[in-house]
Amino acid sequence: MSYNFAIIDLGSNSVRMNINAIEKDGSWSTLQKLRATVRLSEGMSSDNFLKENAINRVIDALCDFCDKAKEYKCVSIAAVATAALRNAANKELFLARVKEKTGIDFEIISGEQEAFYSFLAVRETVGIENGVIYDTGGGSTEIMLVKDGEIKHCVSLPLGAVIMTEKFRKSSQMHLYKYVSSYIGGIDWLDECEGLPLYGIGGSARALAMLYKKENLGIDAFDGMKIPYASVAKIYQSIFLTPVEKRKDIKGMEISRADIILAGLTPLKVLMDMCGGSSVTICASGVKEGVFFRMKDEILRSSNK
Repeated sequence: MSYNFAIIDLGSNSVRMNINAIEKDGSWSTLQKLRATVRLSEGMSSDNFLKENAINRVIDALCDFCDKAKEYKCVSIAAVATAALRNAANKELFLARVKEKTGIDFEIISGEQEAFYSFLAVRETVGIENGVIYDTGGGSTEIMLVKDGEIKHCVSLPLGAVIMTEKFRKSSQMHLYKYVSSYIGGIDWLDECEGLPLYGIGGSARALAMLYKKENLGIDAFDGMKIPYASVAKIYQSIFLTPVEKRKDIKGMEISRADIILAGLTPLKVLMDMCGGSSVTICASGVKEGVFFRMKDEILRSSNK
């Protein structure tokens, strides 16, 4: 007999849900993956308040997710939220409305917890012993230095694709690069990252994989894909030189990310430029998978009682 369990990851740009089946012997499989672009952090850059339209988009998506979880007879739903809610001045109001409409209780995780879950996702899927993991979401970028299979250093920076797009909408794109460089260049352990393998997770990394292959790919198609620096630089330059309204015509471009893709890829480009990275390995998993790996044994013990 298997037990179905849902995990939701609410980010600044999108909300995702995985439904996993866990067998009594500890084996597991993913039954369903859902995603909705909600742009929760849209309009937050000026006052840190979640806007009504964004809140409604999230609630609508979560209602659909709950219907799907019921369809699969999930024994429970675990839900985590990241940068957009961490920074929102009206987060308590949002959480109360979500609870009222959907019954879901969200845990707002810290940047350090987000980094840890990202690390678990990479370690348990593509594997990592020594290297650097980066995760650029809509509201923040997490960077982790891994040594001997464990996190040695980690940092969460306010370099999200959505918030930076809003911040630099009326500025030169070169200012965006310099802004990101000032944050990443200020990491006091950055020199320890030089020459180490680089691993990318999150929506921006997945978007890069599709741009590299010049086609829309299923999420499992690029797990472990290695993209050389020369290709990253070429893709970045192409986006840099293409007006926002024409980016949707670039082969492999995910339409919902066309306006935020430059900001989404800038932390990676800066990181590779500063650390001499020769390539980046894409991991299809992310925070929600990390949450699952942390909770799997606990879920199994609870279900077997």
